[in-house]
Amino acid sequence: MVYILVLNWNNWEASRDCLDALLKLDFPDCRLVVLDNGSSDGPEEKFREWAMGAGAGFVSYTRQEALAGGRPEEEDAKKKKTSGKRPLLVFIQNGENLGYPGGNNVGLRYGLARGDFEYAWLLNNDTLPEAGALQALVSCARQTGAAMAGSKLLYAHETETLQMAGGGMIWPAAGNAFIVASGQKDDGQWDKPFPLDYICGASLLVRKEVLCRVGFLDERYFLYWEDADWGVRARRAGFRLVYCPSSRVVHKEGATISKETGSKEGNKEAVSGISGKADYYWVRNGLYFTKKYYPWFLPLVPLAYLAKHTIVRLLKRQPCNLKYFLLGFLDFISGRTGRRNF
Repeated sequence: MVYILVLNWNNWEASRDCLDALLKLDFPDCRLVVLDNGSSDGPEEKFREWAMGAGAGFVSYTRQEALAGGRPEEEDAKKKKTSGKRPLLVFIQNGENLGYPGGNNVGLRYGLARGDFEYAWLLNNDTLPEAGALQALVSCARQTGAAMAGSKLLYAHETETLQMAGGGMIWPAAGNAFIVASGQKDDGQWDKPFPLDYICGASLLVRKEVLCRVGFLDERYFLYWEDADWGVRARRAGFRLVYCPSSRVVHKEGATISKETGSKEGNKEAVSGISGKADYYWVRNGLYFTKKYYPWFLPLVPLAYLAKHTIVRLLKRQPCNLKYFLLGFLDFISGRTGRRNF
């Protein structure tokens, strides 16, 4: 059993498109779990109507109900009434914006309380997985012994170009996490599995054993760096992280992040840290990540970030956002974590 976790926050249209794509998966043993971070657009009724139209069963829970494992008998009864092999859609209302780590952790804890899954697949709601994406991830993870696995992520506006090959590598001296194969043409050179330092949270398959031994996503990040943090903890616990090229997922980029940070939806700005709020979270959380895992590099990282927000941005004719750089730095010094109201 694979639990597919899709996090939604005021973006019903993107989530609907993602769910439509998930209905075409060739993986039979899965459960769809939509985690709503307190959306204001009446999400439960919309997802209920979608499930009815798709011939899928529908069950809704509050966060507290989900953390207690939900109502298994009701789920089983509704699953039996679904059309053909349609999966059950479980809707969990988190009640507030818990960010990426907090929102997904509710789904992971719900799965652990149920105890009936082997893997969880964390999937951004602005993605469109191909029909074989999940089967390829699971097969690759089993063949390589990986506890975490990532997909070949492709740009929505140019589907023959990679956004990244599964995730990235960490360069702690610069406080940076480098994306592998970003902007590269999909010409076959990225068609073999290889190890990674972390798996991108847009499409992240994780084995249940990781949750039991390593724990959940660190909710102090709220946005950015939480997937890198999870990857470091998993590798230090002896787990392997692998890129799985046969799992292809189209990524629209930042459909929900743009709403949180104010960046323009659907372009590179939404995920590259050009908006001021995105820069704030990147700086603050990057420093927190460095202190947590590579404290000997902490004196260097603020200088690297300052160079990025001045010299690099000016050369690229991009906004420097020095106000948000300074705010992120000061909040790190003061120990502030989680979501920030600007």
